[in-house]
Amino acid sequence: MFFIHKYSNLIYLRGDYKSMKKGLFHITFSFLLLSVSFGACVKTTDTYAFKDIRVSKDVTTDLADNVDNIREIIGIDVHSDGNTEDGGLLTLPVEPLPPTKEQVISDRKYSQEFNHTWNEQEYRDPLVALVMPPAGYGDMKDPWMVTQSGVVIRNQAGHLEEMKISGEDQLIDAETAMGSVFLASPTQIYAVDRNGTASVVAASPQDATILRLKGSAQGLYILTSVGPGFLGLNKTPVWSRMTPVPTAVNKTKNDLLLAWKGHLADWRSVTGLPSGKPAWKVDMEVVDPVAILRNRTLPQPLDIVVVGQNVINGFNLTEKGAKLVDVGLFHKDRMPLIGIASAGETSDGGIIAGADSGAWRLKKSGIGLEYRVYTADRWMPGSNVRDVLETGNGIWFATDRGPGKVTTKSWSLQDKMDAMVKRIVARHDRDGAVSDSHLTKPGDLSTNIPWDSDNDGGWTCYWVMAECLRYKVTGDPKAKAHFDESLARMLSLRTLTNTDYFVARSVIRINGCKLDDCDNPDDGAWFKSPDGKWWVKGDTSNDEVDSHMFMMGLAYDYCADDTQKKAIAAHVDGIVGGIIDHNYRLIDPQTGKCTTYGQFGPAYVNDWVEGKVGDGGVRSAEMLGALNLAWHVTGKQKYLDIKNDLITNYHYGQNVANMGNIKVYPFCAGSGDCDELGMQALFTLIRYESDPKLRALWLQGWNSMYDHLKLQEDAFWDTINAVLGGKNVDISKAIRWFKGYPVDLIRWKIHNERRQDVIPAPAYYYTVKKDPNLGMRSDGHIFPEDERPNDRHNTLRFKLSGGLGPSIEMDSADVLFTWWLGRYYGFIKAKNSP
Repeated sequence: MFFIHKYSNLIYLRGDYKSMKKGLFHITFSFLLLSVSFGACVKTTDTYAFKDIRVSKDVTTDLADNVDNIREIIGIDVHSDGNTEDGGLLTLPVEPLPPTKEQVISDRKYSQEFNHTWNEQEYRDPLVALVMPPAGYGDMKDPWMVTQSGVVIRNQAGHLEEMKISGEDQLIDAETAMGSVFLASPTQIYAVDRNGTASVVAASPQDATILRLKGSAQGLYILTSVGPGFLGLNKTPVWSRMTPVPTAVNKTKNDLLLAWKGHLADWRSVTGLPSGKPAWKVDMEVVDPVAILRNRTLPQPLDIVVVGQNVINGFNLTEKGAKLVDVGLFHKDRMPLIGIASAGETSDGGIIAGADSGAWRLKKSGIGLEYRVYTADRWMPGSNVRDVLETGNGIWFATDRGPGKVTTKSWSLQDKMDAMVKRIVARHDRDGAVSDSHLTKPGDLSTNIPWDSDNDGGWTCYWVMAECLRYKVTGDPKAKAHFDESLARMLSLRTLTNTDYFVARSVIRINGCKLDDCDNPDDGAWFKSPDGKWWVKGDTSNDEVDSHMFMMGLAYDYCADDTQKKAIAAHVDGIVGGIIDHNYRLIDPQTGKCTTYGQFGPAYVNDWVEGKVGDGGVRSAEMLGALNLAWHVTGKQKYLDIKNDLITNYHYGQNVANMGNIKVYPFCAGSGDCDELGMQALFTLIRYESDPKLRALWLQGWNSMYDHLKLQEDAFWDTINAVLGGKNVDISKAIRWFKGYPVDLIRWKIHNERRQDVIPAPAYYYTVKKDPNLGMRSDGHIFPEDERPNDRHNTLRFKLSGGLGPSIEMDSADVLFTWWLGRYYGFIKAKNSP
């Protein structure tokens, strides 16, 4: 088996040597049938590359007659340039060389986290603690939630009910010990029996206040403002006084650890409270101990970890006692959240902590060890976390607004992508258009209403390409059906304007509309289609034109049937031809004037301030890419002539080469719009460029952009770079990005203002804008996608805080496009694939 591909100015056959040798003369695209003349033939490892393929002038008719056969081999349409005297180059998209073994990433099962936030919680009042009841307390799968006034449990009917504790004291903590559940107020200890009855079993010394509890197999330790107490099997409390006062305790069979301001000490073979001098005592940096943990393997093997409100210290035991260990991840600039109120051990050998602005845990990832940070509103209902607990069915947070819960599920990235397709079909498909959807009840996906967008074409284009590529890889007829429907909607954005040249921002079906402004939309320049059945949104920007060109070429080459190809050719021809006819401007048919952002001509890109120091390079690439595509789908020589004129006489080529140069275009620095639109334009421009010198110039522009795009550690940019044949192809971080992409795409408000591990964003992004809300982690990595606001790739990826709120869900079509682009071109190997 072999395939015809094109790279730079080479068209080559890829496959094993024997099959090429055996099948070479059976190709429909053969020497005799098409009278193709070949230049030099160069043999590489598994490749025969043929330079300068041309169609001789006397076989133009044969070429037209055999287009279907050629399509079957190459997978795309082929045509001449319309010049029957000289013939012309075959216009093939430039495909990437096959990835090397080192460039391929593989999909494997992993543990995906799912958030369960306030919109799902039945209980919203403040919690002070969580406690997992011991065996014998019924079929308890979830922890008890401790409030200031009692305990909230789930009864046998599955409903939550609160068991009130009599008394004026407010509860502060809870623990299990000796097979029972204990609750604490500042002055009393309560025991809760298996029937749910609470009774007072101890009162604090008269001049003491209870601070917290810690359970052990031997009994319950009670830390007070004057010293520790102990409640053993005899249920008689014993109290002691110590100065300084210990605030953290940990008991095993052989020893008792106590921590207080700046010190950690160990008493050996103690039952109950310590007496005499400790076996050893060491100094530490922690001045406000919260918890003592044992035998942690993350971030590294440590015998003891003392967690303070603002500092963590790790120790390893020696013959003489314990030695303080310098742990990089415990440094002040690495720990993400301080103000720690509670800490615990996780089953993977790590640490979890709750703070006054969220929670964190240590975990292994694709980049090694890192902190996993959970904040409101995505991960928990409130910011102030009073307690944390890992159970067999998830991680729980006791917050000031009720419980938060994170569960995990073992699945593959392909499973995740399949779920994203279902999301779009269920909640984001509006007559084939795809964009955000709105929730009439905040956070409740069942109240979804598909919504229109200022950039329907911009977001729908990713869905069209994703489903096209999914169909090419899997053959799934549903993917082809989605492609057909959404391609038709993209094409209708032009036909419903009743012009050949104008493309709408959005359209809304009037009959059956469920939006809040169906009668007369007022969020832009709307008008009715000629048949009166659609609202059509005008004042279209260069964004929309760019996205249409970006998508139409790939759709034309890979998935369109003959009827769709003709429609795409007419669509591109109409839009690009109209822009040229109107002096490189997009003219709104309702006003007869250029749209607000519809300029593509030399006057804008070279003379206007917005173009000279802003997006002049981007719009130059948009115009040249559109001309390349128009030539590809129509074969009209005028598009190549105009392209050559813009390059020769108006330095559009150099504008494109300088796209990522901050000195030339400083106003584009840090602009997500410039990044995304520039990528879309170059994707089209590079794929259809047959001139090797121009292709090198376009790649110069892309590489200058990718120099800063790669800092985002984003599979979207890295996969595009691989497919375009950019420099330093490396998608090794893509797996981490895919795994970290949120399952829940409600656009929650995210708050990272109080994180301690923040440094300014890379200079390209931060230097120009100097926005304190732009940053990255102190370990040199960008925040994971699900620890940032949900945004698309036309926004600043280094934005720390923000979000549109709980009433909007994003579609994730751009993620699906990235995945299937990588799968189609072989950079991503699916689970169980050969």
